[in-house]
Amino acid sequence: MNKEIILVVEDEPIVGLELKEALEHQGYFVPEILERGEAVVQAVARLKPDLMLMDIHLWGNLDGIEAAYQTKAEFDLPVIYLTAYSDPDTLRRAALTGPDAFLLKPFDERELAANVQLALSRAMSGEPLRRELRGAMSLVDALKEPALIVGLDGRIAHANKEAVSFLKVSDPSLLARIELTRILEPGWKEPGHKLVKVQEGEGGPRSKIASVERLVRSDGREFGSLIVFGSMEKRERLLLEASAAEANAALIRLLPGPAAAGPGYRVGGFLKPCLSGSGDFFDVFAAGEGEIAFYGLDVMGQGILAALMAFSLRDLLPVLGRGSSEGALSPAGIARALYERYEGEGEHAPGCSFFTITYGTMVVATGDYRIARAGYTPALHLEAGGRMRVHNTKGAAVGVTSDAEIEEATGTLLPGDRLVIASNGLLAAFGTGLLESSLERLRGFANRFRGAALEDFIEGFRSCSRKSLEGGPAVDDISLLVIERS
Repeated sequence: MNKEIILVVEDEPIVGLELKEALEHQGYFVPEILERGEAVVQAVARLKPDLMLMDIHLWGNLDGIEAAYQTKAEFDLPVIYLTAYSDPDTLRRAALTGPDAFLLKPFDERELAANVQLALSRAMSGEPLRRELRGAMSLVDALKEPALIVGLDGRIAHANKEAVSFLKVSDPSLLARIELTRILEPGWKEPGHKLVKVQEGEGGPRSKIASVERLVRSDGREFGSLIVFGSMEKRERLLLEASAAEANAALIRLLPGPAAAGPGYRVGGFLKPCLSGSGDFFDVFAAGEGEIAFYGLDVMGQGILAALMAFSLRDLLPVLGRGSSEGALSPAGIARALYERYEGEGEHAPGCSFFTITYGTMVVATGDYRIARAGYTPALHLEAGGRMRVHNTKGAAVGVTSDAEIEEATGTLLPGDRLVIASNGLLAAFGTGLLESSLERLRGFANRFRGAALEDFIEGFRSCSRKSLEGGPAVDDISLLVIERS
């Protein structure tokens, strides 16, 4: 009998029960039926299912597509979408998540059984590793140097346009048939920075510097190699040569200091990255006349490539945030600019990769702020008196679509108030499966430190997150940014 665990996410209770009965009749185990997208990531971490059946339209602020994106950022498991809607825009958005199947309601039990069995078979045959390769391809395209992604079979899985030119391949479609041993001398697989000989056909071999980095998933499984030829920016070269621990340390060193928001404010926070490498980051910087900007972001997955993307965004966001001679962009304007830049089919698009972000600006003199959210956890305003405002505005993850509705939240940070941007990983420490319950527990925890120094406030959250990890390593990066008005 099958022992696979299947998580059902369906906002219609009757349909959810019918699915549970049908799947259990087929020999699968269905531990829970979820109705809200906000509960999915924590449920997957707790239940470790082999497959998700995901309704596209759900209760709450996350639809099934964005819930699937957020889940795939941390866990690689197959997803089958359930929907009564088949309009092109919905299907296009859903297709960007790399689902294993679509089931249009109503469907019969035989159709359900066939698609579930096929999705599980693909997962067992190594399809998750191939999806990891496809995710890495998009970030390689952003590098300026010739770069290759190579599968475990030693064949080229992807080359950016600079690599196609560098290898002098007339037809890029032929790359998939090329074994790397036909181009590079033996021993190319060993990681590091080395001098290699590249075969050039009639012109003979050329000597070239190559950086080789093994690509490893968050569970420690290797899924390929990254090879970059030629000179690189010093920072990128060091990152590619670095261990995950060194990359994490490099990101932590770049976090903002206590005075980053200017006189009258204090900044604090921490980043606890996964052992395989962090995709989380946050920052505070000057933007516009008398204003600061701040953000927290979470790049899909972990590892060196996620760290590279976080570094790239750290450079890009101040450029976008400070705007042009016409003035700085608003938080909603930043979100739109990121949507356009990283749309799935755009010039700079990261393909099936994505990231979430909360971005805000604040007038230093008054404490007036504006915040926009693109798939990241809601920003929190903790008032000195103990009340908590939750800015859970609309906005999809970057890379999902270019035309998602964007809302801005506004407020005023008064003396003694704290603005908090906490990652999914930190909220999981207060998790019950529902966002509202997690936030209420967080508010209660924060009130224990009302009136305490900012350092004690942050250490309390750091300690709480540490206790939540007892018994095993983190499955997600954990980060916290706090801006306090003195």
